[in-house]
Amino acid sequence: MAARWTLVVPIKDTAVGKSRLASLGAQRPALARAMALDTVEAALGSRLVGRVVVVTSDPALARAMVDDVAPGRDTSVELVADPGTGLRDAVLVGARAVERGPLAVLTGDLPGLRPDDLDLVLDQAARYDVAVVADADDVGTTLLAVADPSSLDPRFGESSLAAHRAQGAVPIAAPVGLRRDVDLPAHLDELRPLLGPRTASLVARTAVR
Repeated sequence: MAARWTLVVPIKDTAVGKSRLASLGAQRPALARAMALDTVEAALGSRLVGRVVVVTSDPALARAMVDDVAPGRDTSVELVADPGTGLRDAVLVGARAVERGPLAVLTGDLPGLRPDDLDLVLDQAARYDVAVVADADDVGTTLLAVADPSSLDPRFGESSLAAHRAQGAVPIAAPVGLRRDVDLPAHLDELRPLLGPRTASLVARTAVR
């Protein structure tokens, strides 16, 4: 049987994260938290994922991961404190908890993600030393996968797809739920049929525009 994957999911404090959703007003932090929880819950449902490492400095989000998402799951969730020195450092801190086996970094703002999406992509990624999934705009990265954790060199941020491909990462085709990270209200509209339960519930009560 193939080794199961460890996922590292860096999630910014939802009190300040997702600033480009500011038009949603007071609902923005709750929506950021809902998206993160839905993303991790979908990841936990993947048959190819054996462990999820969440890197965050958000205490409310951390409690919700333990109390709401993790209970009753065969796949473990581990919380690691975000050092607060940027996304790259957050990813690397999470990766240090992984000694062996395949590792993938997943962004925490994929509320349309489904377990089958991850199964499909991780099965393909296992064929390569380094693989990458482009965001829906073909500029950023939503998933970076490595066969050897010690080789991880994350370049998330502006034009991260080009940076990862320059490292030799092989692009993997993926469903929209794994490609559409949410930065703008319009992205939520795009994902309405796919939204996870927490995000869908909030969007239904919020004027998204």
